Amino acid sequence: MRTRFIVPVLFLAAAMQNSAWAAETPAADPVLAEASDLAAYVMFRNSGAPGMVVAIVHDGHSLVVGFGETEKGNGHTPDGSSVVRLNSITKVFTTEVLASLVVDGKLRLTDPLQKYAGTAKVPGSGGRQITLLDLATYSAALPREMGNRPEGVGPRSWPTRDDRWAWLPGYQLPWAPGAITAYSNVGFDILADAMETATGQPYPDLLRLRITTPLGMADTSFAPTTEQCLRLMVGSGLDGASPCVDTHATGGSGGLYSTGNDMALWLRHNLDDPTETLALSHAVYRQRQTMPAAIGFDEAGPMAGLGLGWVITAGDGIHPMLVAKGGGGAGFMSYVAFAPGRGVGIFVAINRVDFETFSGMVAIAKGLVASLATR
Repeated sequence: MRTRFIVPVLFLAAAMQNSAWAAETPAADPVLAEASDLAAYVMFRNSGAPGMVVAIVHDGHSLVVGFGETEKGNGHTPDGSSVVRLNSITKVFTTEVLASLVVDGKLRLTDPLQKYAGTAKVPGSGGRQITLLDLATYSAALPREMGNRPEGVGPRSWPTRDDRWAWLPGYQLPWAPGAITAYSNVGFDILADAMETATGQPYPDLLRLRITTPLGMADTSFAPTTEQCLRLMVGSGLDGASPCVDTHATGGSGGLYSTGNDMALWLRHNLDDPTETLALSHAVYRQRQTMPAAIGFDEAGPMAGLGLGWVITAGDGIHPMLVAKGGGGAGFMSYVAFAPGRGVGIFVAINRVDFETFSGMVAIAKGLVASLATR
């Protein structure tokens, strides 16, 4: 490397003594390795987190790198098998399941939610009913949360399906569905409930049968085994560590656990599989300039449009258009993004909740993608 990088390289050399690397194709892509080493380390140093896992994909090759510690002070470096919480990245798994059901003719994006609500009355406004597309594009006029989590209940374990459907009929929509985009967690859990009703299958089974099992994502689920829980990194920061528990209650919005190795597989799937399901999932359904307001989407850069769960950021200078999603909570922050048609994607997770550092972490991740997506 050039001499102006002498100090960072010295830091990098020291850090690499405490880092663990795992790759599906070791040394198969020297460009990927060269582009990622310093950038990934700087991302970790700037995060202030005890540990970090990064998965990077380039032209069909992938690399997973871990830095720091799985828990502050334990001396154990994370790697591609370390379990992390995906938080709101869960939503784009939910919408991929949705798209696959649409392709199979099990439901339609334009279906009203009422069709899958049983005897519960789904609220509407302005003569407009909530559709599945509204739920999947944050435009159902539902709040971010139903309310505060009850005391003594762990993150991602509430609200349950019964809680949601007891609450929904009494909620008054503040505007007509489809009029404004505003970030909502509860809307994606209700979307997962609707898919259960449409198919007669529990949502975790739909996810397993349609995505994680076909892709070999053995560590991605809502109910980690005892062995997987031992591999869970320990969260820190704003809301501290959370127990390793079943989180299917928020399976549509934020409950997924995964690993860097699994996320590398999933990124390659999103980049390389030319399926109708992914075309539906990645398409832009809501353009920012057509909405009177777009609330809660710019933490990882200005949102230009919304796919099914995905946040689309426009290309700018050397930075390509990205299909992206971030997440935070339960002791972790995460970000996933890929450049369509460029063969480049990245996933990063840190075991510390700190929203002030999140934008810096995302900026470095985007810069790394830009360095590899030059075509």
